[in-house]
Amino acid sequence: MKVVVYPADRYGCGHFRMIWPAQQLAATGHDVRVVTPEQRRVRMVMDGDRVTDVLVEADVVVMQRVTHRWQADAVAVMRAKGIAVVVDIDDDLTAVHPSNPAWASLHPAAGVRAGAGVAPSPHSWRNLTTACRNASLVTVSTPALLPVYSAHGRGHVLPNYLPPSYFGLPRTDSDTIGWPAALHSHPNDPEVLGGAIARLVGEGGEFVMRGDPRGAGRALGLSSDPPGAAVPVEEWPRAVAELGIGIAPLADTKFNAAKSWLKPLEMSALGVPWVASPRAEYRRLHELGAGLLADRSRTWHRELKRLRESAALRAELSEAGRQVADGLRLADHAWRWADAWQRAADIQAATPRPTVPV
Repeated sequence: MKVVVYPADRYGCGHFRMIWPAQQLAATGHDVRVVTPEQRRVRMVMDGDRVTDVLVEADVVVMQRVTHRWQADAVAVMRAKGIAVVVDIDDDLTAVHPSNPAWASLHPAAGVRAGAGVAPSPHSWRNLTTACRNASLVTVSTPALLPVYSAHGRGHVLPNYLPPSYFGLPRTDSDTIGWPAALHSHPNDPEVLGGAIARLVGEGGEFVMRGDPRGAGRALGLSSDPPGAAVPVEEWPRAVAELGIGIAPLADTKFNAAKSWLKPLEMSALGVPWVASPRAEYRRLHELGAGLLADRSRTWHRELKRLRESAALRAELSEAGRQVADGLRLADHAWRWADAWQRAADIQAATPRPTVPV
């Protein structure tokens, strides 16, 4: 079975969901080829603004975050040719917060400005739902995404796992609290912390960011933005490992209800003790034995204060997190991607070829 994988980007999502699993399978003998965005030269045959053919040699094509209207059209075209198409999605893009930069490019109404001379964006989460509806199989990172993107029943959960770069890194313990994130992609999540971080800093604690810190100071009630900077994906594990204590706040929203356990899982593998919001996948990881949960400002303050004041507790949670993460290595779970892609091929083989709309 020949599989061609098209990651949407070369950042975290593209690597965790597409590039690293595909590379792991290719290394063990599977016929899998990754085409990164800068290498992509998808040959589409067009009739005006309509896709009539896609020239690709594969039994299974795996696409990620299909938001462009031509990509969405290509799904049905390839299936009509007998090619199985898998669409992978890691977030509920129908529920992106308006302050998140992704909203402006993905909301169906965001690019429509009648008379303003601005053409509607070719990208939309509606294109994604169309692609998922027509796909042989939809793969998602959490069960909560299944009813959003695979109400047809052709859905498959592939949780996020970690590559070798997250294991065995040295770590120096400290009581420094850090948030491995950027505010632009978490615009309303600091709300769940209330004044906990500002209170801890006022008590002498140190707080840092691993990611763009702009705006975080104001959102957290601090006098200025905390230290931090954007980090390349290759350097991310080592940067996160420098934290003494990690936080993973998520507001109780529809978007966050479908978030994966990736952020606290990363911290667990790196030995960083963490406190997180009690969203579904974070609870799931906590129930395996990792981290602490906090559901209100005073709980955040209490749990972070306990960690700041107890090196023994930090060491205990650090070791517990590493043990949990050790069972969630991508190398031990890449077969799940192979099974999903085979399922897509089987579904395609059993499905009469659909007629492409004229």
